[in-house]
Amino acid sequence: MTIALIFLSVTATFAITMTVSQKIYNGLVSRLSNRSELYDGYSTIDDYVRTNFYGDFDDDALFSNTAQGYMKGLGDPGSFYMTAKEYIEYTRRMAGEGGIGVDVSYDSAADKMVVDRVYSGSSAESAELKKGDVIIAIDDKTVDSSNAYEVMESLQVGRRFNTVRVTYERGGSRKTVSVVRGQARTVTASVLGKNGYIRITGFYANTAEQLSQELTALTDQGVTALIIDLRGCSEGLVENASAAVDLLLPSGAENTGAIASAIGKNGKVVMNFTSDTQCVTFPKGIVVLVNNATSGAAELMTAQLRDFSKCTVIGTKTAGEMTLQKIFEMEDGSAISLTIAMVKTYNENSYCDGKGMEPDETVELASRVQPSYDLENVGSDNQLEAALKKFGSD
Repeated sequence: MTIALIFLSVTATFAITMTVSQKIYNGLVSRLSNRSELYDGYSTIDDYVRTNFYGDFDDDALFSNTAQGYMKGLGDPGSFYMTAKEYIEYTRRMAGEGGIGVDVSYDSAADKMVVDRVYSGSSAESAELKKGDVIIAIDDKTVDSSNAYEVMESLQVGRRFNTVRVTYERGGSRKTVSVVRGQARTVTASVLGKNGYIRITGFYANTAEQLSQELTALTDQGVTALIIDLRGCSEGLVENASAAVDLLLPSGAENTGAIASAIGKNGKVVMNFTSDTQCVTFPKGIVVLVNNATSGAAELMTAQLRDFSKCTVIGTKTAGEMTLQKIFEMEDGSAISLTIAMVKTYNENSYCDGKGMEPDETVELASRVQPSYDLENVGSDNQLEAALKKFGSD
C-alpha cells in the first residue's frame, strides 16, 4: 500500500510538472516564433532594399532610423532610442547642465524670440543680457519659426563651459555677445504680497536643490501661500521629482517610508520613493497648476502633494504618463530609454497609459491666452487668477 501511494504521488507530481512544463514550453515557442517572424520581416525588407533601391544609403543611418521606429512601435512616450550624440546631450540635460541663465519665449505671430527673465548670478547676466531683449541669432543662425524650438533648447542645454554666441536687439540697436553655459535653471519664483509662486520646467538632478533655495527665500519673505506651476512640464525623471517634493511632505508609509512606489510588470516593487520628517509648510496652503502637457515627473509631484492633502489642483486633466524609465546603453554609444514600471502614489493612485489626473477644480485657459509665469504680470491668465483667488486678498 505504501509503495502504491508513493508511486501514485510520484505519478501525480510528474503529471503536474509535465503540464506546467508544456505550458512554459508552448509560451517560449510562441514568443520565439513571433520574434523569428519579426526578424524575418526585417530581413526581407532589407533584402528588397539592397537589391532594388535606386540610390545610396548609409547603414548607420538605416540602423538609427530602424531603432527609432522599433521604439516608436511600443506606443509609449517614455520609451525611445537615442543616437550616441543624443544620449550625451540627454545625460547632460538630466544632470542639469548647459543653461546660460535665461528664460525665453517665441512669439509666432510677431516671429520673434524674447528674453523673459535673466537669472541673478548667471553668465547671461554677466554678458549684460536683459529682460525684453529680442534674440536675433544664436551662433550666427538666424531665429525663425523653423528653428525656434531648437534655438530655445540650445540656450538651456549643452556642454557645460562651452560658449554660445547670442545676437540680440535692444532699443533698435543690435549686439553680439559670447555667453558661457553653466547650470540649467528649472525653478523660478516670484512674490505678490504674501503669495509665493514657483514655476518648475523640468526635474533634473539639480532641481531639488534649486527648489530648496527658492522655498527658503519665499519663507524668509513671510510668504503664507504658495502656487506651484507645472503647466507644460514634461521633462525629467520621476526620482528627481520625488526628491523635490520631499521638501514639502512629511515622512511616508511605515516600514518602507515610501511616499510612492514603482511597480513592475510582474507586480513587484522596482523602486520606493521615500520622504523624511522635515517639510516646508505654508499656512494658507498650496495650489498646483496643471494642464494636458503636465506629464511624468510633474504628475508624480502633483499626485504626492494631493495624496497628503497638501494642495489643491487647478487646471485641466494631465497627460497620464506617470511611469519609471531605465536607460540601456549600446556598444556603439547609443542608448534606449525604456519604461519598466508604472508609479503608484501613497494612496495607490496611478496615472499612466494616457489616463491622466483630473484636477480638483477644472479651469480651462482662456482662448488665445498665454500662461503668465510670474505674479508680477498675471495678465489674462485665468488659471493663475483662479489659484490666487483661493488665498483671498493677500
